[in-house]
Amino acid sequence: MAEDDAIRIRIKPVRAKAVRRKLPVRVPPEYPSDLLVVVFTQTALAGLQQFAASETSHELGGVVVGAIGRSSKRLFIEVANFIPATKGISRRASFEFTNEAQEEIHQVMDAQFRDFKIVGWFHTHPGYGIFLSGADQFIDQNYFREKYHVAIVIDPTKTGIETGVFVWDEEHARVRVPYFEVD
Repeated sequence: MAEDDAIRIRIKPVRAKAVRRKLPVRVPPEYPSDLLVVVFTQTALAGLQQFAASETSHELGGVVVGAIGRSSKRLFIEVANFIPATKGISRRASFEFTNEAQEEIHQVMDAQFRDFKIVGWFHTHPGYGIFLSGADQFIDQNYFREKYHVAIVIDPTKTGIETGVFVWDEEHARVRVPYFEVD
C-alpha cells in the first residue's frame, strides 16, 4: 500500500461538556471572567486536607472528581470528592501516577462516581510550600490539559493545611487562584 493510500486514524480526546446551571457561589467582580472558578464542597475539601495530613514524610496524590458547569458568564467546577492514587509511587519530594494507579482510579470512578467527571488532580508538598514543579507541569501538560482541569497542591505541614489551586489561563499557563466553598 502506498503511503498516500495508508489509512490514518485520528483519535479525538473525550471532552466533558459543561452543564448550564447557576454558579453555586458569589464570585468577586475582580475575579477574571476568563478563568475557571473552583468550588469545593466543604466535605470534599475537609476530606482532601485530612488525607493530605495523613502522611507528611512523602508526597501523596490522586484525582478530584465533580461536576462541570457553565453559568451565563463563567465556566466552573464543583469538586465533590477525591480518589487517592494508592498504587502510585510516593517519594519524599515527588509523586508518580503509575499505570496501576490510573487503572485503580478508573475502577473507583466506575464503581462509586459514575455521575461525576475527573476535574483535576492533587498532590502534596509536605514542607515545600505551594508551587508546581517541572514534574508537576509535565503531568499537567500531558494528562490534565482541559480548560476545566485543576491542579491542587497541598502542604499539610503549614498552619491550616495550606491548599493552592491552579487553573489554565488563556495562554494555557497555570495560574494560582482562590477557591470557594459551599455546604
